[in-house]
Amino acid sequence: MLKNKAIFFRIFIVFAFLVMPVFLTAQKKDRKKDKNKCQTVSEQDLINYSTLSAPESVIKHATGWAMQNNGAWYSMKNEIPFSDQRANKNNTGIRKLGYDNFIQLEMRSLMINNKQYNVLIKKYRDGTYEFPVLKEGWKGFKSLDFYVFPSVKLFNILPDSVPFNEAYAVDLNVLTRGTIKNYDHKNWKSILVRQAEQTHLGEQINGFDLIVAVFPIKNNGEEVCRFRLIKSFDNNYLRSIYTAPNHREELFRSAFYEVKYYAFKNFIQTAKDDYVKVTPATGTGNSFQNYYNWGIIKYRAGDYIKAIEYFQKAIALHPDAKDFMPFAYLGNAQSKLHRYSDAIGSYDRALEINPDNIMQYSNWVRN
Repeated sequence: MLKNKAIFFRIFIVFAFLVMPVFLTAQKKDRKKDKNKCQTVSEQDLINYSTLSAPESVIKHATGWAMQNNGAWYSMKNEIPFSDQRANKNNTGIRKLGYDNFIQLEMRSLMINNKQYNVLIKKYRDGTYEFPVLKEGWKGFKSLDFYVFPSVKLFNILPDSVPFNEAYAVDLNVLTRGTIKNYDHKNWKSILVRQAEQTHLGEQINGFDLIVAVFPIKNNGEEVCRFRLIKSFDNNYLRSIYTAPNHREELFRSAFYEVKYYAFKNFIQTAKDDYVKVTPATGTGNSFQNYYNWGIIKYRAGDYIKAIEYFQKAIALHPDAKDFMPFAYLGNAQSKLHRYSDAIGSYDRALEINPDNIMQYSNWVRN
């Protein structure tokens, strides 16, 4: 029965690969008049220098707290109130935004060459006055702030052993940060990636930083997490002030966001799980795992040629290993380069190792 299933899926994949060129040929005939169109794409053209992922994790709901001028605390949904929120009934113009607010927090990954970064994105309600001096003609829109930082910093934001009921602060040592106003009407992802690339290459200078203040609290069986995103400058003295042990709880004295602890943990942990630990792949002494991890990094970056090379090196070190994933990834990379015969061979090898995962065959192809 299992053999029949394997044959069926192989026939299905071969059929899909055969039909695809026919479909593409039909499309080309329809565009025959445009003789200037490029008909082929080289393998090297398929390599992306930088790749921004889809959101790995999000936070959509939080409670914003602020101490009022009378010493009482006041809260709002996804918004830190002004310190006079209850006393001042004016809720027009810029006061609609609160002291701070967000629509959604996103964590994405960004590969630049061989470097693994994460991108913290804060989308929020924003706006401007048509006549700022008169404070008239308020126009609201949505903006975003982004912070590109080394992925290893995730392990400082969420250490393996979380100190409950103790505040701590982490300097993200950001590569770059930026604000994109009215992002719905802009190609903001391209703007973000371009700025990160230029800073990585030294074409732009970053003078900013971000401090993430975290306060996990456990009380009577309930676990919550307070946090703040503090804009700062690329300055060691400022970093030392924000992260000093005797200053940490002061960061939460007057304002903060609060979420369930599991929500904050999942937000960071999901991104941590996506981090791939590697050592330089040059020289001797490389392990199966290191080659495999380099293959994953290159695959995510869109460098499928190098990904294939590293997966093949990993497999060569342990050709009889009972791990089907190197072959599945290898097949995916080969498929991306339209090497369909090679891809089928790699998928078949993965299937031989792990026949219980036969229903994942189509998923490998899709990825």
